[in-house]
Amino acid sequence: MAEATHLMIAVQVETLAPNIVRLFLKAEHPISYSAGQYVMLGFDTEELKPFSIASAPREDGLLEFHIRNHDNSNWMKRLVEVKTGDRLVMQGPKDQMSLQPAHQPIIFVAGGTGFSPLKAMLDELLRHDIEVPIHFFWGARRREELYLHNEMIELSQQHGNLDYIPVISDNFHDWNGLTGLVHKQVLAMFPNLHHHTLYICGPWGMIETAKAEFLAAGLDEKNCIH
Repeated sequence: MAEATHLMIAVQVETLAPNIVRLFLKAEHPISYSAGQYVMLGFDTEELKPFSIASAPREDGLLEFHIRNHDNSNWMKRLVEVKTGDRLVMQGPKDQMSLQPAHQPIIFVAGGTGFSPLKAMLDELLRHDIEVPIHFFWGARRREELYLHNEMIELSQQHGNLDYIPVISDNFHDWNGLTGLVHKQVLAMFPNLHHHTLYICGPWGMIETAKAEFLAAGLDEKNCIH
C-alpha cells in the first residue's frame, strides 16, 4: 500500500544564514505530529528527502523546517529557492526522536541544522513548564550558522531553568564565546553525566564520537537519545 502523500503550500520563507532558509509549510489537510519527528519532503514522490520538523505542534497548523543547501545540487538549490505560494509534497511524519519523562536535568547537543528537531523538543518542554534544568548546547562552524542565536538568548532570558551555550569551531571572527568542538564543551561543564538525559543531533560522525565520550563520562545509554 502506497504511503499517503500530503500537498504542502509554502506560506512563509526566510533566509536565516548563507545557504540556510526557514520554510513554513501549510498542509492541505491538518496533520498531527510530535516534536522530534521528521518528514520526507520534495516536489514530487519520485524524489523525497528527510527533513526534521523544527517546532512543536503549532496552533496555526504550520510546519517549520530549517533547510541547509549542503550539496548545491539542482534539487537542493530548487528547495532553498522556494517562494511563498509554491507547492511541495510530503510523506510522514515519521519517528526520529521523542521526549522522555523529564525527571532529571536535560542536555541538548546540536550540531549545525541538527538544531531543528532539538529546538522542537525544547519548545514542547517549555510549553509544558518543565522545571528541571535544561542546558542547550549549539555548535556551528561560524557565528552566522547560529541562525537563531538571538531567539535562543531571548528564550533563556524568559525561562530561568534554560541555559543556552553556543560554541563556534572554525571561524572565530567577531566571536567572544566558547570555541572548539561542542561535545567537548559539554564534557568540560559536565564531566559526570550520570543522572542526566541527553539529546544529540547533527552530522553522524559527530554523534558517534560524542556519544562514545558521553557514555565514558557516565551517561546511561538509555538516556542518550539521537
